[in-house]
Amino acid sequence: MEMRTDALLDAALEQWPGFAADLGLSTNGWEVEPLARRDDPHHAVVLVKMTGPEGQALVLKHVAVPSDLETYARAMSAHQGAQKRYPEGVPALLRFDLSTQTCVMDYAEGRMLSLCLAEAGPAQRLDLLRRAGAWLDGLHRAGLGDPRQFQPKFTLRYLRQIREDVLAGRMPVAEPGRFCAAAETLLAREAEFSGQQTQAAPTHGDLHLRNLLVGETRIWGIDFAGGRMVPVGHDIARLLVDAAVLYADADEVPVGEVIPADWSAAFFEGYRLVGPEDPSVRLLLRHRMLAEWWGLPAFDEDRGPAQAQRLRNLLALAPRIFG
Repeated sequence: MEMRTDALLDAALEQWPGFAADLGLSTNGWEVEPLARRDDPHHAVVLVKMTGPEGQALVLKHVAVPSDLETYARAMSAHQGAQKRYPEGVPALLRFDLSTQTCVMDYAEGRMLSLCLAEAGPAQRLDLLRRAGAWLDGLHRAGLGDPRQFQPKFTLRYLRQIREDVLAGRMPVAEPGRFCAAAETLLAREAEFSGQQTQAAPTHGDLHLRNLLVGETRIWGIDFAGGRMVPVGHDIARLLVDAAVLYADADEVPVGEVIPADWSAAFFEGYRLVGPEDPSVRLLLRHRMLAEWWGLPAFDEDRGPAQAQRLRNLLALAPRIFG
């Protein structure tokens, strides 16, 4: 049953007195300001800014749907790990309650990178990508693993299964013929990514544009979902493909590439740990574009306006990327 927006807010605020007591705070005199909310059958989440009488600013976040305590516990653990490694880039998680999927963290002053990019001119977009790259470079360096040989076979084995499911009709996707042709193009390039060195680091795990908050002097990362030690291309691809699908002009993407050349140069000016030639970056950028494709609803009637726009942009980019 879908929760009403006011019920979501009430459910969050019901948890506040207990959190305040645990933190040694009075419950009196706090201003309540809803920051963001989503309320649909698949996701029901509310974030509330709590400003205390002495100016202390906190965020109260309540996840009603999905109710998945194991996944929520992993997310809290990932946030704590990132906070410990990279406190200058991650707001402090102060308390959480698994049973209600509610937490309190420091308030990070900033706007979602998605909104900033939407409003930015060309030069401002490059600066934002440079700053996002620098933030991710800091996150990865804070938990740096050993260099390792990149093994594309695991990613491509999964892609091969997806393609087989689409061909067999077990998995519907939009434009299935074009999808399978694009997948086959990438599968045929396996040798290009094999036998090369990459770098491992704990992943953010869900690094889309809404999970970076841009302030005047710093960027904050939120909503961690990973923490595993994996090739750095996973986070890079998630972020840059999200930006490309939303904002890239296909005519400005070089043939065979995924994002405009000036975007790549700006991002990797900030992100110095590896460059765009890293095998995990090259493969996972292209694989992530296909994952975006199969992740969208296959049929027109099932896509909302935002999903329809993402698909239009993705299909415009696909010929530049996959030929």
